[in-house]
Amino acid sequence: MRTRLHEQESLLASAQSTNEREVYAKGVKRLQDDYRDILLEIQANRPDIASLVSVNPLTLPEVQKMLEPGVALLTYYVTAGEILCWTVDRERVDLTRTRLGRDTLGKLVLTYRRMLQNLEPVEAHSRELYKLLLAPVLPKLTGVKILGIIPHDSLHTLAFATLTDGESSLLDRYPLFQLPSASVFKFTLERRRAERNTKVLAVGNPDLHDQSLELPFAEREVGSLAWNYPNMTALTRDKATKSWISEHIAEFGIIHLATHGEFDPVNPLFSALKLVSDKKEKDGDLEAAEIFDLRITADLIVLSACQTGLGKVTSGDEVQGLNQAFLYAGTHALVSSLWRVSDISTAMLMKQFYREYQTRPKAESLRRAMLHVKNRFPHPGYWGAFTLSGDYK
Repeated sequence: MRTRLHEQESLLASAQSTNEREVYAKGVKRLQDDYRDILLEIQANRPDIASLVSVNPLTLPEVQKMLEPGVALLTYYVTAGEILCWTVDRERVDLTRTRLGRDTLGKLVLTYRRMLQNLEPVEAHSRELYKLLLAPVLPKLTGVKILGIIPHDSLHTLAFATLTDGESSLLDRYPLFQLPSASVFKFTLERRRAERNTKVLAVGNPDLHDQSLELPFAEREVGSLAWNYPNMTALTRDKATKSWISEHIAEFGIIHLATHGEFDPVNPLFSALKLVSDKKEKDGDLEAAEIFDLRITADLIVLSACQTGLGKVTSGDEVQGLNQAFLYAGTHALVSSLWRVSDISTAMLMKQFYREYQTRPKAESLRRAMLHVKNRFPHPGYWGAFTLSGDYK
């Protein structure tokens, strides 16, 4: 079905007349719907596979038992008329309610994201969101050294690290990590290993035969990893093939993918990383649906690409996209971006992150790398896009 869909998409791309495009567009839409129905049918008929894409809810005591001393969670839930936030640590839980509806919050977050990506002045909007989302709950956290955030609804697309009270940002105060849900936390912690596999797969600037998609700093980004991780396999330009990566990805403990990412808001399982096609794989797009089929044992995956951290939020708040596909394929921590990132500042951030990650936990390494870029490029559009999902250690 996926092959048929790609064939129809190729016909649509090459269509000359309006009538042809309309016909092929309808065909693409029909095949996308059929493909989605097949995936849903598999999920319904195969509970062993279904367990990979939907995690059973945990009770509050089960969540608290997983939290180490000094680790706390902010768990949000957005309704039509208010924002609820539970502050949870190992010993206590507290609920804060803020009167602001889903629609108003969604517009605030969307405007803020647009301003960040366009490098517009964001101080006022950042302080407003801080006042709504963080000011009421942070005083309830005592002795917290690491803060996890479980977003809901439009908050999945918000860069919490960039929110400020005017004096300091949330990043200045805590190492941060995010989770699609508290249940996923259990899933990721069970895969934590005592020792890191430091065998690195680094993919940068695949040759996509399009000058506008060139990422020269991504290529340098990959090269810089060898200074800290000599046991590295680097794939750049025409070597960065989808087939080789799919076949060998299970061998590596750290996977760094510095390429373009595309988010499909209609069918998030079609969201993809752009890689090179070859004789084995005529299509170079590594789609989220295909990632579910991969066996991944990596301790960390870094998606150093554009908008890789986005996912479609459904009515049940399941976030479908590249992050979740990699989590369920076997990794337990990902670093990814929420908007189109600067090639230069990203290369700087990644170089510092891997330097820190040799001796520090993931959340603290990312925090230090973001602060390093912030000192050089103060606007949060340069340093605030990346988030850590999953295990913070």
